Amino acid sequence: MFKVIIVDDEPIIRRGLKNVIDWHKYDCEVCAEAGDGLTAIDVIKEVKPDIIFTDIKMPGMDGITMISEIIDLVPESKIIILTGHRDFEFARDAIKYGVFEFLLKPSKIEVLNEVVEKAVSELKSARDKNEEINKLKVLFEQNIPILREKFLYDIIYAINKDPKDIKAKMELFNLEISNFFLILVENEVKEGNESSFDRYKPLHQLGIINTFKDLFQDTFDVISISLESKWTAFILHMREYNDGYAELVEEKCLSLQQIIQNYYDFNISVSVSSEGVGALELPAKLSECHEALRFKYYLGNNLVIFYKDLNSFFKYENYSMLEIYSNELLAGIKSGDLSEVRTKLQSIREFISSLEENERNMAYLKIYFVNVTSSINNIRLSINAADDDRGQSGSSKISSFYIYAENCDNIKDLNSLLEEVAIDVASKINNFNNKRIKLMVQKAVDYLNNHYNEPITLGRVAENIYVSSFYLSRMFKKELGKNFIDFLNEIRVEKSKELLKDGKYKTYEIAQLVGFSDSQYFSKTFKKYSNMTPTEYRELNNKSDRP
Repeated sequence: MFKVIIVDDEPIIRRGLKNVIDWHKYDCEVCAEAGDGLTAIDVIKEVKPDIIFTDIKMPGMDGITMISEIIDLVPESKIIILTGHRDFEFARDAIKYGVFEFLLKPSKIEVLNEVVEKAVSELKSARDKNEEINKLKVLFEQNIPILREKFLYDIIYAINKDPKDIKAKMELFNLEISNFFLILVENEVKEGNESSFDRYKPLHQLGIINTFKDLFQDTFDVISISLESKWTAFILHMREYNDGYAELVEEKCLSLQQIIQNYYDFNISVSVSSEGVGALELPAKLSECHEALRFKYYLGNNLVIFYKDLNSFFKYENYSMLEIYSNELLAGIKSGDLSEVRTKLQSIREFISSLEENERNMAYLKIYFVNVTSSINNIRLSINAADDDRGQSGSSKISSFYIYAENCDNIKDLNSLLEEVAIDVASKINNFNNKRIKLMVQKAVDYLNNHYNEPITLGRVAENIYVSSFYLSRMFKKELGKNFIDFLNEIRVEKSKELLKDGKYKTYEIAQLVGFSDSQYFSKTFKKYSNMTPTEYRELNNKSDRP
């Protein structure tokens, strides 16, 4: 039941409120009373009521002061003021503190019942909503391990590349990935045992995860990710940096191999990435681990392989992330999304800075910069054609870029030029799109000014300017700061003001002339936008015209 307290310095009022309302009908119980604000505060602290009826003028502490003291104690409570004082200052203060209802004594029983019914209805809605939220919280907490692993899976396979989303979910799942190493464990099934292994694969993977954590958790913070097929990844954080980490990791990995072989009768190979910083580097570190495992061809199975030890082999540099970033950069430029463009340029810069400085990378990056810039140039030509720009806007920068790239040995300079070209073209598209939005909204405004006196809808206007209703509604709000209906009503009200100055039209005639089929709705709308009725406006205007 909902708890109610009544605060009033007149016992007869308190008794009356208890008796005239059928509280049980509304699932309520009057559980306490108080004759002044000071006593009420102590009662409220103890009872934590759902509904509070209070007077304003009381000895010791008035109702408004009491409300200011308890509003943080019972923020969800419905506070109903019942007073014989009509002072505007009281009403204003009541509004400031979020009072649910302000009633004047004497109030009819019907009014009191309506207010209680409304308060209980809102309390029930809030209670149901809180119960639903609590159920979802419990469900979420029960599924956190699954959701967390799915989240990490999406990062490590570059399905989720949004830094803001990743940061928010890292906080949600209480994850921290700063300086780390990635370890990839690959199951090696003996020939002829494939069907048996597949049948028990989930159990084998669970065994690997539990054994790995038992071995590593004394020194490292461990996060596991179950990957596709025969791989399991582990993110390792060193609690304290240790120069001999490689020997320690190798020793523990050898123990892991021995345990898995003895208990599960299959072998595993383990690869260890170079050091990474931040969750966004997980895909690159996974690529390093897979590349290291490919050298089993030379080194044999059941090994522990460190990526840093592959320097003596020919290594194909994996530029796949760079290609992904450049595709996302071009998508950002095409949409004129300057924030996205700057983010992807930063990702490109960071990826390039992680590459070794050698002739092979330099040769690739020169070609890369030229190709990306060529794609940006194609976008520039398209936007120039769409914008009727027949000049060579931006072409001199791009032409000089091609010449400069061939002779440049400084990647930072090439990066800076790419950023300049990308921002320049993205800004041009951004300006073009904004101009088109403004032009589209202006067409809608012109249509409203010409047809305001007709039955008109958002859909009809959208159809006439060849856009969807949803899009027009969003752009209206974005450009004009108000919704479609408000804007249309403002036009109609302003037009009606001109007609009200002319005495030959009656109010209902003016309503029809400006597009309202119902004169009562017209009067209500007029008052909403002008703070007076059409009749009051006409009278006020007539007075101002008199000498």
